[in-house]
Amino acid sequence: MIKWLTILVACLGLGVALYAVATEGQDRMVPPAPAAPPSVNPFARGIAAAGTVEAASRNIAISPPEGGLVAEVFAPVGGTVKRDAPLFRLDTRLLEAELVRARSAEAASAARLARLRAQPRAEDVPALEAAVARAAAQLADAEDQLEDTRRAATSQAVSASEMSRRSFAVDVARAELRQNEARLNLMRAGAWGPDVVVAEAELSQAQAEVKSIQLRIDRLTVRSPIDGTVLKRNIEPAQFVSTAESAMIVGDLSTLRVRARVDEEDAPMLRDRARGVARVRGVESESLELRWLWVEPLAQPKTELTGATVERVDTRVVEVMFEITGRARTRLFAGQVVDVFIDAAPGAREP
Repeated sequence: MIKWLTILVACLGLGVALYAVATEGQDRMVPPAPAAPPSVNPFARGIAAAGTVEAASRNIAISPPEGGLVAEVFAPVGGTVKRDAPLFRLDTRLLEAELVRARSAEAASAARLARLRAQPRAEDVPALEAAVARAAAQLADAEDQLEDTRRAATSQAVSASEMSRRSFAVDVARAELRQNEARLNLMRAGAWGPDVVVAEAELSQAQAEVKSIQLRIDRLTVRSPIDGTVLKRNIEPAQFVSTAESAMIVGDLSTLRVRARVDEEDAPMLRDRARGVARVRGVESESLELRWLWVEPLAQPKTELTGATVERVDTRVVEVMFEITGRARTRLFAGQVVDVFIDAAPGAREP
């Protein structure tokens, strides 16, 4: 009796095991429903490519002109900015110290030039005029003494050497008069022209140095090159930023474009002004009509990946630019990946 019960229990266990294995296999064979319907090429003969949404101006990476500490950030993420509006400013204290020294040198050069242009001083002229009058009087006195000596010489009352001394005294007095007159004329003429030119050049150089430092200070305030939106911000005040970093990304979102990367094997099928459709990935998928803009005639290695498991990476791509026509129901973001389909039928063109 026990023997038959044992056999019965073993058979029941074997049956349960076989049922469990069969049921488990059937469950695994049923695939789960996809979260979103797969992309299907709407064209009978079409090219499938991965695309990236871009701003109309492209996504412009803004880097500082030189490395430094960030002093202020003016534009928030997602904020709209006008052309030449300040985005952020680097620390300018070192340049401001140089500017103080340069302005001091400019003031000194201006003072030197003003001093040259103010010559002659009114106070210096009377002294030189008096020196000229004195020299003229001394010359007249020496000439009178020479004349008296000549009259005395006719009666042999003076020696020849005395006559010579009187004559030399007249020459000395005349030379002193000419010297003082030259000094007076030099004073009245004012500063020498070449000295004024040199002083003006020194002042221009000092002014140029001030202007140069001011431009360098203004250069450290980085401004927006376009009217657009701040798409990304990678800096905060007191953070050090280098020229190799992208501090901000700015783009014009008034019109969105799609950059489709067509595999080099499909490139011969491209037709100018071909119709294009983009499908937005996600649960609420949407198809967008695309307008052909241009094709960039340079095949290059594929560098941007979508993350798909079947994606080829050892290939080259040709980039085609499209513009999204109409208004999308779903919100699109710059840098978002979409599936692009391009009509490759012979003679196919945009309507």
